[in-house]
Amino acid sequence: METKIAALGEKDIMLIFKAVGADIFVAHDIEQAALKLKQIVKEDYGIIFITEKIAIKLDSLISEYNEMVRPSIVVIPGLGKRNNYAVEVLRNAIIKASGTDVFS
Repeated sequence: METKIAALGEKDIMLIFKAVGADIFVAHDIEQAALKLKQIVKEDYGIIFITEKIAIKLDSLISEYNEMVRPSIVVIPGLGKRNNYAVEVLRNAIIKASGTDVFS
């Protein structure tokens, strides 16, 4: 079974994911992004890349999905200002998987 890959975020960074064959979903505002994320999950995507700017505002929704086996949601830094949210999400995932904080 092939795993479907989706990317959700701002238009400028989504072009990168389109180039590698992921299904892209451009979000113009947070309400639309929340609806798109729910749609993507229902469509049984295995991996969902989501930009940091959107993920911060959808943190509680993403947390609900993190309790599930599928999908795997990967927060990626966007273009422009970064606030380390993506790094913290990755750090927490590694701690959860290994029991070790490799960042400290």
